[in-house]
Amino acid sequence: MDEQALTESNREIVHAVTPKKINRIPLRKLGEFEERGGGKFSPEAKKIRRALQSVNAPSYCLKEGVGSLKCVDETLRHQHRNRLTWLLDELIRQHNWAEACGVLSVLLQGTIRDKSLTRNRAKYSVALELLNNIKGGTMSPKDIQDVYDLWIAKLGSLRNWSTKDRFAVRLEHILTFLQNGILDEARKAAHTLKQVRDVNIDPVANLVFGLGFCQQWYSGLREEFQLTELDLSGTNMPSVVPADGIHQPVDYSNEENDANSTVQCDSSTSVANDKVFEDDSNRQIALMEIDSITKNETSPTSSRPPEVEMELAEPGGNSNCYSPAYCGDLPRLSIFYAQGLPTWLFPMKLPTSHEKLEDEMKKHRRLLNDDHKNALQHLRVAINSIPPVVEAVHPLIQMLLLGDHVHEAFDEVEALLDTDIPDRLLTLRLKAGLLEHFDSGNYIKLCICYEEILKKDPTCSDALAKLVLMHQLGEYDTQDMVEMVALHLDASYATCDTWQELASCFLKLSQCEGDRESNCGDADQYSQGYLDHANKIPELLVNGESGKAWKLRSRWWLNRHFHKSILMSDAASGDLKLLTYKAAAASHIYGRHFDYVVKATECIEQKNDMELYSLLQTHILNSVGFCSVKRNIC
Repeated sequence: MDEQALTESNREIVHAVTPKKINRIPLRKLGEFEERGGGKFSPEAKKIRRALQSVNAPSYCLKEGVGSLKCVDETLRHQHRNRLTWLLDELIRQHNWAEACGVLSVLLQGTIRDKSLTRNRAKYSVALELLNNIKGGTMSPKDIQDVYDLWIAKLGSLRNWSTKDRFAVRLEHILTFLQNGILDEARKAAHTLKQVRDVNIDPVANLVFGLGFCQQWYSGLREEFQLTELDLSGTNMPSVVPADGIHQPVDYSNEENDANSTVQCDSSTSVANDKVFEDDSNRQIALMEIDSITKNETSPTSSRPPEVEMELAEPGGNSNCYSPAYCGDLPRLSIFYAQGLPTWLFPMKLPTSHEKLEDEMKKHRRLLNDDHKNALQHLRVAINSIPPVVEAVHPLIQMLLLGDHVHEAFDEVEALLDTDIPDRLLTLRLKAGLLEHFDSGNYIKLCICYEEILKKDPTCSDALAKLVLMHQLGEYDTQDMVEMVALHLDASYATCDTWQELASCFLKLSQCEGDRESNCGDADQYSQGYLDHANKIPELLVNGESGKAWKLRSRWWLNRHFHKSILMSDAASGDLKLLTYKAAAASHIYGRHFDYVVKATECIEQKNDMELYSLLQTHILNSVGFCSVKRNIC
């Protein structure tokens, strides 16, 4: 009896474990089901189709990543792909090219049916990088062509893809040729792509075509006009398309900026960057020299002979065939009279001698062939598209300047700034560069341009340095200077020069306010070399919206710039100038009894630096203290 019960129990277990027979639907019926749908399925029909395929072909579950191969709601295949991708990135970062080749091979085999544009771009970009490093940076055109042929074949038919994605791989193909200086193959690939329908109206395609014509034109210049690696070595600006320096992006890197800042600026093109101002008397003399030199160098008509003026006025000249909106504001400008044009703005060498300038200008006009015109045409199409392709702005301005079309460059920049472009910062920097080298006497436009740059990128020390210089020349208002310096300090930890400028502006504002009060009231109340606190606080710092902003800023700076740990760090660094000027600025904000001011004064006194001690005492005696911590006003 017990044996019979045990046998029946075993049969039940075996019956439960044994898989039941699945009534599979023949594949012929699946085909009939697809034909009835006309090839187009609704979401419900797709679900039914996937269910039928999973029943008839179990491998379909593996292909789609569904079924029993799951681990915590994620397929094992998906996990393995992610791990391979991470491992490949790590090996590339470590420059372990041999191991990376093996991982990439496994990843390509494991994703053979993957048609995602983004994921394939990542894999084949790594393949190009591996080829480039394995072959010592000299990839042949065949190597590049083989990789892109495999990539394009992997994607299959792109007929139903969007216009942007349909041309993406072939445009990257052309750019790769350009980056490796293979201009003939790039020209052939671009010519083949132009035969495709709708490619001429694609903004990104026009950008790539324009860059191709830029390189083609630049490669046809004589060697004495082209920039060398030595010419580019001091600029620290890597080229996006490195064939001879066309379209170099501006690199605004500065070691003095905040380490956490994502956008940084370089002050290598600052006016009077090599000048060091020791004291006020030397500063004024140096600034007067700079001002006179600048006016002499930037005067567009001072060194032009009459025959050159007539040549510029000829209607057949390339620089005058265009009637710009700037004609009423600017004189007739030419690259041949500009001094010190940076390579990121003008990647070409011009003759330094002005003896045969007329002949050089005629020779330069003969260089403007069809490649130059086609480059301008395609780049303008990219910029005038909706939305505009901002990446085309820089090469367009370069090509206009290379063609001596300075007025057109100004007009293009102004037209872009009048539109709602996504990246105004690059355009503003280009405008500032044009104004600095072709209209440096227009201080109003320069100040407005640098203010906008600082508002977009408060960490830009280059724009701040230009405003400081114009303020020292008397062309920029002190109150505006205070706001711009404060905006910069809100976003970065500046050097002693910035704190020096802020302290001097505070001192000037307090003295101006004191003078105004003394003219209105009793002058006997001012004695002992400093003014009464109640009469010295500038309205900018306590009234209106700016007063509210300064109240919040002063509270924030207590921890950002004047915390006890920062005081100890500044004192331990040994930079007494930084300590002095920060303490001077702090005395104007928080008063002479502020802890940072007291400790800094003791530290400078211990170091026996009487010059800095005297300077700090001047600021302390004339300090404002509009946000006194002692009185809990802040």
